[in-house]
Amino acid sequence: MRRGYGLGDSAERVREYLAGALLALGVDLLMLQLIAASQGVPGLGWGELIDRWGWVFAPFVAVHILGGVLGGYLVGLRRVGESFTPGVATAVMAYILEYIYQLLFEGSFHGSLWALICLVGGGVFGSIASEAGGVRRRGRS
Repeated sequence: MRRGYGLGDSAERVREYLAGALLALGVDLLMLQLIAASQGVPGLGWGELIDRWGWVFAPFVAVHILGGVLGGYLVGLRRVGESFTPGVATAVMAYILEYIYQLLFEGSFHGSLWALICLVGGGVFGSIASEAGGVRRRGRS
């Protein structure tokens, strides 16, 4: 149910962006724990894993892009008519949440610029893909 363009729409928009950001962060944290556990060092962060094994950088990039695409796509489905704004807003919120998580639990955030670039790139791609899919669905009906 839409309430117009007052404060209610703004709060709804922030809730949707936050939901997409938490989804993107969840993908990232789940894959971080799976990779760390598979290497026999559960509890290590991305920075320590990348320092120990250089090959972990490729999954780091892929997971952040995937999280951005997923969050941006799903929020873009809810925000019809906005091309890449949902993806960028969702990705930036996911980055802020991940930055806070990394600082609280890891002490620092190695690869923070790469995380931002990958999340925003994935978020933009996801929201544009959802917009293109929406145009295709509307064209059929």
